[in-house]
Amino acid sequence: MAWIQKPSSPSAPVIGLFAPCDPRISDDARERGQNIANMTGRILKAIRLPLGEKPGIFVADKPVQREADADATAYEFRKAGVSVIAMVPDSWFYPGRSAMALTAHFPSAPICCIAGNNAPKPGVVGVDAVVGAYSQTGRLCHAIIGNMPEVGMDPEFDDKSKGEIIDLVWAMTAAAWLRGKRVMCADTDSMQMETAYNNVHAARRVLGLESTRESMKLFADMLLADKGYDKAEFKELRNWVLNKQWKGKIYGNVENLCKDKAAIYTQTAKHPAKALDAKQLASLDQELKMYLCVRDYMRSCNAIGGGWTSQLAWGSDLRGTPMACADIAESLFNSTFDHTGKKAAIPFATENDFQALLTMTCYSALTGGEPVLFADFRKVYEPWEIQRKADELGIKLDPNSPYMQRGCIDMDNSGSGSLDWASDSYLFEVFKHYFPGGGFSVGYVSPAGIQCQAGRLAYSDLTGTYTMIQAEAESVALPAPITESFCHASSYSWPHTFLAYKQVPASLAKYGCPANHIHMVQNLPRRRWQYFSDYTGILNFRFETQPAFTEGVDRPEAMLYRCAGGENAVKLANGRR
Repeated sequence: MAWIQKPSSPSAPVIGLFAPCDPRISDDARERGQNIANMTGRILKAIRLPLGEKPGIFVADKPVQREADADATAYEFRKAGVSVIAMVPDSWFYPGRSAMALTAHFPSAPICCIAGNNAPKPGVVGVDAVVGAYSQTGRLCHAIIGNMPEVGMDPEFDDKSKGEIIDLVWAMTAAAWLRGKRVMCADTDSMQMETAYNNVHAARRVLGLESTRESMKLFADMLLADKGYDKAEFKELRNWVLNKQWKGKIYGNVENLCKDKAAIYTQTAKHPAKALDAKQLASLDQELKMYLCVRDYMRSCNAIGGGWTSQLAWGSDLRGTPMACADIAESLFNSTFDHTGKKAAIPFATENDFQALLTMTCYSALTGGEPVLFADFRKVYEPWEIQRKADELGIKLDPNSPYMQRGCIDMDNSGSGSLDWASDSYLFEVFKHYFPGGGFSVGYVSPAGIQCQAGRLAYSDLTGTYTMIQAEAESVALPAPITESFCHASSYSWPHTFLAYKQVPASLAKYGCPANHIHMVQNLPRRRWQYFSDYTGILNFRFETQPAFTEGVDRPEAMLYRCAGGENAVKLANGRR
């Protein structure tokens, strides 16, 4: 057995590859098949996981021809910790004696079949046979039938095939990586909004994801007793916030700024920030200490994400002792840097919105830890409304711009905007009538041209399943006066990302968010998400204007679905099990 890449940590999945083959083929054909398995393993080194982790990649050192080979390879896979399996045939093989005999040892592992479209052997016949056999048993086995030279001992898949292979196995690996992981959920679920409740059992069943539920009282006690954090590190964080990251860009008295319609985002020089008073500094200090307390608590329980509710009991209810809001902490968790320098982005949901956190955690797993943007689906601007504002301000618009073609949405984040989605950012004191506990929020306007998936998971008690509602989108830049006007129309002091969907007009998109929050991530191919949804049983909603299938963008439907009534029928049937 050969390691192409050892796992970076005990929590990283191991991908096992093997070459099933016909016992009647020549030694040269066996060697070629083995070389293809190793070559495929090297392709998979492109897969990245959150927290800087890398999966293990383990290749069987000889082809699997008969039941005894299958058992021996399975035992070695178990020793190596394999939890994801890819069979890589280059010849005909007997499915029951080789591939199915091996994978029977791993009844819960995601499996797939990867081969070249090669006539001489013939590999595709084997793929059709084994995928069809699995589909009859109800087990999902996606296939990639790519392109490579049909002859030669060391063929390579072409670039198109490599991309398809990476997306498929990355999705399988992400699904395996999530199982047994946990997130930290603090107290009340998103102001008790029903679309955000912690679906403890459903998340465990579908994703294998656990949630540690902790009372906010613990953290309030830490802050009031001035403990639970490293005091020397707090000084470093405070210095970074005041004198580096937001030096000269921290604004108090946000009520007056909004009353005066100050154009801080586009005319910063005209609005110099004033020094903070002792009370403002005290609330800022409490907010920064909270970041360190929550971060260290999450580390202590190995949480890969978290959620927090700054409103209600924590920061808004005068019947108790309002505490400083968590907005800066949320932004720092969701960013790839803080006072320590470069770090992993940790999915962190405003208002402890659990279904938001699930979405963000899945997005992170499928992109190797890309920072996910959390936002309110605040205001939909159709082209006519943007034109009306332009006419009011005397501004000429480009009719071919994305926002004039399809409209855009003001994704006005609830405080937890990732700093990676900003070219420049500011701190604004929170509205005191809204957050009497005080504190500061990050504010910014995202630059144009950020390409992303924008979506959200939704749970249905009717089916016991999750559904993803998402579409490709891009950030857009409106003319400065319109930007300032639209920002002031909502919550000026929170992060704004003006987003235009690529295939869905704003007039339709406004009906497509299943809750008040939505989430965006870069570098997630649509088919990678689709593969992931198949291995986790998540349903996919398709907007009315989205095509059913675009070659090179969507994954082909699994044979399991073709033989059993379609994707939704199979996923719903499995959800009822």
